[in-house]
Amino acid sequence: MTFLLSLAVLSLVQAPAPADASKVTLSAATTIAEIDVGKLKGELTRLAWSPEGTGWYVLTVERDTRSGDVKARHYLLGTDGTPPKSTGSEPPWAATYWTWKSGQAAPGRPALKIGVDQRQERVSSTATPMAGNLARGGSDPGASASGGAGVSMEEAARAAEQSQTANIFTLRLKGQVIGEFVNVPAVPGLTFGWGPSGSGLIAFANTDGRLVVMDEQGNQREVAGAKSVLLPAWTTDGKRLAWLEKTGRKKAALRVADVTLP
Repeated sequence: MTFLLSLAVLSLVQAPAPADASKVTLSAATTIAEIDVGKLKGELTRLAWSPEGTGWYVLTVERDTRSGDVKARHYLLGTDGTPPKSTGSEPPWAATYWTWKSGQAAPGRPALKIGVDQRQERVSSTATPMAGNLARGGSDPGASASGGAGVSMEEAARAAEQSQTANIFTLRLKGQVIGEFVNVPAVPGLTFGWGPSGSGLIAFANTDGRLVVMDEQGNQREVAGAKSVLLPAWTTDGKRLAWLEKTGRKKAALRVADVTLP
């Protein structure tokens, strides 16, 4: 019994202390490569560091909305800035990396967990990212088509056309939204990436698309200059942070910053 207690105490002593996000420093980001998403085909879905930190695995997924078919395409990308090269399948190391990067619980800190909410909401089609240009525009809601007070039947019908029921999945941590998916499948790791094991750190794209580093206590540090962020990904030692930035409808930039942990 004493031996087991000693082991428990030792494990607590050896457990790494959580990092303070306010004391994390990042270098100016470097653009490693410009990615033509149109050539890769599909949506950027995964970004995984290689074990040596010398390159990345990139996954794109193309969905057929009519048949429901999904086509995955696999690529490898080096630090030399050359375009991604197609590969036949996901490397085993990429699957291992993705498991800890996108898990619901923080690596090494299982009590720190992302909450998932699901709801349905009647929203304007113009406010729904997947709605496209369905809205036809409207008139002053305080006046009818005949010039009187209230809303005409024509305007009511038009308003109904401009709204739809949205299925919304929201990911939250420490009261902060770290991912929201409207009328699309929720993809763990698309908007966030856990930091190294035991650190309690997470990098995520906030609702404005800015890159934020947050710790176990909810302290935050915004990464200067990072916008339209997708797929933040740490090296396993926490010394570098990579992410994709949307630079156009079919363009993205792979950017990397050096990280100094407290």
